[in-house]
Amino acid sequence: MKEDKQKIKGRFHIYKLYIWKKIRDSRIRTKLYAYLALSAVVCSVAIGSMSYMSMRKALTLNAQDSAVSLMKQIGTRMDERVYDFQDASYSLSHKKEIMAILDGTDEEGNKWNHTLDEAAFNSSMFMYNILYKYSDFAVMESGSGEVYVYNQVLADEKIGKAKAKEVLDLFRDEVSGTSPVKWTQRNGQVYFIRRMTPLNSSQKTEDKGIIIFAVSDSFFDCGDDANPFVENKNIVVAGSDGLIYRNNELELKEEDLQYYLSYEQGKYYIYTTTKRIAEEQYLAIPLRTVKYQWNIMCFIPYSVIMEKANQVIPKVIVTMLVILCVGMAAAYALYRMIEKNLKIIETGMRQYETGNYSKVLSPASYDEIGMLILQFNHMGLKINELNELARRDQEEKQELQYQVMEAQINPHFLYNTLGSLKWLAYEKEQEEIARLADALINLLRFTVKNANKFIYFRDEIDYIKNYVYIQKQRYEDAFTVEYDVTKEAGEFSIIGFILQPFIENSILHGLDNSRNDGVIRIEGEVLEDRLHITIKDNGMGMPKEKLVDLRRKMQENKTEKYKGFNGIGIINIIQRLKMIYQEGFIYEIDSIPGKGTTVTMIIPGKVREDEKTCIDCGG
Repeated sequence: MKEDKQKIKGRFHIYKLYIWKKIRDSRIRTKLYAYLALSAVVCSVAIGSMSYMSMRKALTLNAQDSAVSLMKQIGTRMDERVYDFQDASYSLSHKKEIMAILDGTDEEGNKWNHTLDEAAFNSSMFMYNILYKYSDFAVMESGSGEVYVYNQVLADEKIGKAKAKEVLDLFRDEVSGTSPVKWTQRNGQVYFIRRMTPLNSSQKTEDKGIIIFAVSDSFFDCGDDANPFVENKNIVVAGSDGLIYRNNELELKEEDLQYYLSYEQGKYYIYTTTKRIAEEQYLAIPLRTVKYQWNIMCFIPYSVIMEKANQVIPKVIVTMLVILCVGMAAAYALYRMIEKNLKIIETGMRQYETGNYSKVLSPASYDEIGMLILQFNHMGLKINELNELARRDQEEKQELQYQVMEAQINPHFLYNTLGSLKWLAYEKEQEEIARLADALINLLRFTVKNANKFIYFRDEIDYIKNYVYIQKQRYEDAFTVEYDVTKEAGEFSIIGFILQPFIENSILHGLDNSRNDGVIRIEGEVLEDRLHITIKDNGMGMPKEKLVDLRRKMQENKTEKYKGFNGIGIINIIQRLKMIYQEGFIYEIDSIPGKGTTVTMIIPGKVREDEKTCIDCGG
């Protein structure tokens, strides 16, 4: 059984992946229309559901508000009715005829006098409308034990002396001098008991008798028939002690009402809550009257509250269908607009596959996809331009290679020729010419041997010394070069040929060679594993505009054509160092007109392996 479940689960997983793959790999037009249609369905369902839920909430709030308002009125009327009933019973008990009956003594067996007194009791009851209206029967007992009965019920339900005596015996001890009245309930019948005392306040402890009213159910009629929520069948009336005086159709028990009598939900004498009773949800509104603290509870079935909402369901469904149709139509129209641009861009891509980048596409609409088509056109033009530039570049490169091959001279031929000149100069005792030739040989040999390689900084300084010697033969003693390089700096590994353009620039453009006070100073030291190089002269300096332009060119990574000794300019040197050392390379050029120029370069001790390999291979 377990294996079968696992097989079913595995197959379901496979089917789910298959369906997802089908959806994922389907055409974008299909997915687009499906998404738009699904959006229309979701929107219509969401609008319909929200409308229905909003209506339910509105109906619930309306039921709460109207029921609470009516319950407050019912509570006020109930207090007034109880007060009127108690006041009428008080007036009845102190009526002159009733007091005469209670003070008189019948002779034993004088039924006639007792009948007259009972008739007087009945006629007095008719004088108080509220007692007459809401009493099923009333029994009165004088202090001497005489019993008088008032019957308001049907003839077959009238109580006799024996029943009256039982009622009196049951409730005689329920009232006292300190508590002369009481409402209570026995076996579903509500009773009001009053202890009868004289009007004279000094004799209030004297017991003249007792009167008990069997209160009819109509006394507790509270509901307004015009309101579908607060009806008598929904209302429960209980006394302050929790005894149920009037039950509703749910036939609740006293213990069922304890939750509402405790008023744990707050300090107010009315609130609303929900309660599930007999598998149905009810809106419960308990109220405690202000004056007599009676408990009146209304239980409204939610089916009654939602009856109007259920009547509106067909209208909501029709509205949802209308919204769905409108949404589907709008989705289809939107799909058609987008589909046109998709077809256009698809056609353009197929043309690009054939290598045709020249055709310009015209979008059907200028939305995001339309703008993408315009960008597509721009991309095609750019590709054409790049192809043309690549073709021209290839042609120029081939031409340059041809020129290089034509102009190429074997370095050994130059070495041998210069060597012959050197020895010829020695034979002619021209030592300066011999030394000059030797310096030139060293420069050429160093250039060819160390091109695109890392060298020690001391080798770079030796190269500069040979170069300076050659220049000094031209300018004689117009300038001097000072060197201040620490031993640690001399052993520092750097990319070669980085100093000569700066020295040459100082000699040719910075110093006034008509004077003999020009000084070029080269300093090198290692701080925190980085080589700090400073090249400064005391020449004419650069104007501010020229310095700003030079810095801008260096910042923009632009190269320059240079016709110096090795064909490399200072801007090219800076760009080369930035390319090799990346962020680790720091440079600064300062110049003050009339005082000279200072170049500072900070070179890190490590370079990326891919860059070093590229340099070593001559790239």
